[in-house]
Amino acid sequence: MNDLDMVRDLRSQVRQSEASDLHDARRRLLAAMAPERRARRTRRTVLRVAVVSLCGVTITTGVTVGQTFRTDGDGQVTATAPAWLGVANAETLARRATAAAADQPDVYPRVDQWVYVKRDIYRSPKVTRRSAGEGQAPSRHTEEMWIRGDGKERALREQGSTSIKRRQGGENPRIRFDPAYLRSLPLEPAALLERLKKDSAAATSLPAERAVSHQILVILQEGAPAARLRAALYTVLSQLDDVGVERVHDLLGREGVGIYTVDDEGMRQEVIIDPNTYVLLGGRRVYVGGSPPPPPYGKVPVGEVILSVAQVTTGIVDRAGDVP
Repeated sequence: MNDLDMVRDLRSQVRQSEASDLHDARRRLLAAMAPERRARRTRRTVLRVAVVSLCGVTITTGVTVGQTFRTDGDGQVTATAPAWLGVANAETLARRATAAAADQPDVYPRVDQWVYVKRDIYRSPKVTRRSAGEGQAPSRHTEEMWIRGDGKERALREQGSTSIKRRQGGENPRIRFDPAYLRSLPLEPAALLERLKKDSAAATSLPAERAVSHQILVILQEGAPAARLRAALYTVLSQLDDVGVERVHDLLGREGVGIYTVDDEGMRQEVIIDPNTYVLLGGRRVYVGGSPPPPPYGKVPVGEVILSVAQVTTGIVDRAGDVP
C-alpha cells in the first residue's frame, strides 16, 4: 500500500464536516476576538485558523486545510470556502451548495416576464458538421436567450445580430427548462431524481442515467434555476454512477470544481461550479478515449474539448430583448 492509498483509507473512515459542526467553534472564536483587536486588523483580509475535529479539517490527497475567515471593514468575520479548498467528492460539494442555498429565496419570473441567459460557446472545429442547413458557424461565439415565464415562448439573439428569433415552446419542447417547469420540480433529491427519470425517459432514448444527467445539464445551462433547486440538481448528479470531481477552468478562465461523468462512448460531461458561491459557471464535453468517438465527432483526438459553454449573465427582464 502506498502513501496515497493509506490517506484515502484513513479519510474514508472520517465523517465529512457539516456546516452545523462549525457553528459552536466559530461562535467561540468570534467571542474571543476583542473589538479593538479586530479594528486594528481590518487591513488584513484573511485570517486562517487551523482547528482540529469540529472545525472541519479536510484531508485531500494528504493535505490538511483549515477553515478560512475574512474580516471586512466593519470588523465582521465571515467564513468562506476558497477556490483552492479541496473537495473530496461530488456529495461534499452538493451538501455545501445545499447549506448555502437554504436561506436564499426562490425568485421566479411572472408568467409575462422572461428569464435572460447569456452564454459564451465554443465548439471544436474538428467536429464533423453533418446536419442539413447547419452552415459553418464560428467555433466560438456568444448567444443571448430569453425564456418566457409560462414556458410558451423562447427568443434567441446570436452574436453580431440585432434581430431576435422567436420560437414557440423552444426547439425541443420535450426537454423542458422553462420557469413554469422548474417551479414544478420537487426539491427533495430522491423525489427529484424520480421525476427527472420519468421526464427524461419521455424526452430521449438515452440510457436512464445518461438521460437524467443530460437533462440536468440542460436545466442548469439554459434554465438558470433558483439556488435551492440548483443545489438539489447537484445532489442528484452526485448520486449517479461513476461521478467524479476535479478542479477545472471554464471557457472564460474562471476556476471551478467540475462534477463529471464519462459515458460508454468515451465522452466526459462536466458541470463546472463556482466553489465559493456554488453558482453554475458552465460545462464542457471532452473526448477522453476508451472507444472510437461516435458520429458526428469524426476522428477527434483524445483530450479534445468538443463543446464548452460558459454562463456569462442571467436575470429576469420584462420583455424579450431586454437585458438585466
